[in-house]
Amino acid sequence: MKRIYLQTIPTEEWGVVMEGNSIDQVVVERPDAKSLVGNLYKARIVNIETSLQAAFVDFGQSKLGFLKKNECPGSRRDPSLPIEKLVHEGQAIWVQVTKDAFDEKGAQLTANITLPGMHLVYLPFGNYHAVSKKVDDDKRSRLKEWAKANTTDQEGIIFRTSSAALEGPQLMEELRALQQQWSMLQNKYDSKKPPVLAWEDRDIPQRLLRRYPDQAVEEVVVDDTKLVKFIQKHFPHLKDKCRWAKQIEEELPVTIPQLTETIAQPLVKLEGGAEIRIDQTEAMVVVDVNTAKNTKRADKSRSVVGTNLQAAKEIANQLKLRNLSGMIIIDFIGMRNEKDQQQVLEKLKKSLHDDPFRTEVYGFTKLGLVEMTRKREGRSLLSTLTERCDSCSGNGYVLSVISYAYQLERELLSYQKYDQEVIVMEVRSDVAQAFHQKIDVAQLKSTLYKDLYFLNNRVSDVPYRIRFIGDEDTLRERDFYQEGSIDRL
Repeated sequence: MKRIYLQTIPTEEWGVVMEGNSIDQVVVERPDAKSLVGNLYKARIVNIETSLQAAFVDFGQSKLGFLKKNECPGSRRDPSLPIEKLVHEGQAIWVQVTKDAFDEKGAQLTANITLPGMHLVYLPFGNYHAVSKKVDDDKRSRLKEWAKANTTDQEGIIFRTSSAALEGPQLMEELRALQQQWSMLQNKYDSKKPPVLAWEDRDIPQRLLRRYPDQAVEEVVVDDTKLVKFIQKHFPHLKDKCRWAKQIEEELPVTIPQLTETIAQPLVKLEGGAEIRIDQTEAMVVVDVNTAKNTKRADKSRSVVGTNLQAAKEIANQLKLRNLSGMIIIDFIGMRNEKDQQQVLEKLKKSLHDDPFRTEVYGFTKLGLVEMTRKREGRSLLSTLTERCDSCSGNGYVLSVISYAYQLERELLSYQKYDQEVIVMEVRSDVAQAFHQKIDVAQLKSTLYKDLYFLNNRVSDVPYRIRFIGDEDTLRERDFYQEGSIDRL
């Protein structure tokens, strides 16, 4: 059973999924780096590239979106039609983001709109019905027949695994709600000039909560009472499992700064002294498994297989925890026996079975490397939280300046429970600049009911530190106050 913790009061929002005593998955959402996947826009066709059979679309972002021909509803009905017969320049069109912009590439779009529910997904222009592969054939047939009887020829439904346990009236209630949602969106934005955002599908809480079926969730713990009400309204099956906690981090086995430091480290220690190293490049993710030192030769063969089996399980955990995706190459410790290789592959596949994102393990190459892929869903935590380390020969990562700014805000919010008037922080200049850019200081002070001061930086080896917490009269007695070296925020 999973416990889901949602910390949304700070500017940088965190979602942490626990399985037993272990952290299973982490989602981080920042205002300026939100994933747009799932967002629905009324957009405009800017130009059509016939050689690519694709259109470039203005949907309100800095880079134009990319719409392939086969992502247009008309193409599904008649695949032989060229894109210039399906859309035209200047046309207003409903689109949805399927993949975020990456490097120089704009976001990938689809005009085959999907509105996700808890047990099914509604496709206004789908023209087909599909059922999760995990549902048995008999139930699959009945669900498809039900869909045909309750939708028009233009519509479509994708049934999630959890839908197999529901009766017709329950499915109908969810379908009607999604159909009504689509109708309301059309009516609201019909007269509005594109581009305009019509509906936002956020990582926290919507996408994160939809990843897990009702029976897999033990509880959802939230730090915002408004979010509790939102979840109880939009996820009624979680109504009795959702509770409020003012200090989320006190219920986690580690603090968020500790968790952030763990994610930034490329090395993961295994029992017995072995380790795995995870490196993320622009092209792929590379995972290297290294055996423990001082292993006796007689035990080496047995040790290699055992270490690789242990590593396979941990690699699956780390891919989820760090949200690593795309092409992934794993260099296990060399095994000559094909039976041993197959055993390790099966362990890897089994460990990936409950991954909420699609994974494909292709097997060992001639060079003894394992090839696999994991569906890209937003940025990796490494790219979100860190930056290249200038003093590590380009081989390491450190927390970014922005991450430290958000971390400082989170620490300040933890002092809300203390009855003090003033907090003084000594902050490195680059972190101070990021703090002013990213944090709503007025809102923060209002939440804390405290005055905040920045002390002119006297250290460069640490990003920030709290120098004083107390009352105004005591502050005036401090040397740095009398010297005039602090600034009030």
